[in-house]
Amino acid sequence: MDGKARLGRWVLLSIIVVTALSELALAGFSLQAGRFKGSQIGRVLLTGWLLWRVWDGAGWARWLVAGLFLAAAAFAIVLGVASPVVLARPEVTALVAGMAAVCMAAGAGLASPWVGAYQAARRGNEEAESDAAPHTIG
Repeated sequence: MDGKARLGRWVLLSIIVVTALSELALAGFSLQAGRFKGSQIGRVLLTGWLLWRVWDGAGWARWLVAGLFLAAAAFAIVLGVASPVVLARPEVTALVAGMAAVCMAAGAGLASPWVGAYQAARRGNEEAESDAAPHTIG
């Protein structure tokens, strides 16, 4: 694995950690507020599965998750600019702006060539291992 792929692994790992921590925080706040719903378990499982597919080298999952992060960032920007309720409360405006920044960074990180290089190296390693296995038997 070259330096570009190693950097991509760290970018991807940081995105996964931030996403997992925010999912856990959201679930914790929902439990604390008494508003936890069973559908949240499905969302957490789907998020985990998609991030695992990205880690495992699936290009379609990488682009899907990057698009979802960028769409969430665009929605937060529109909400922050167009909603008088958000503009009236500076703490909500800061929260929405922070969410937009984090989503934009995650989407850009997933779309980066470094993550693509990591995925290509990961797929290449798996193919090399599967090709080498029959040769070692005989």
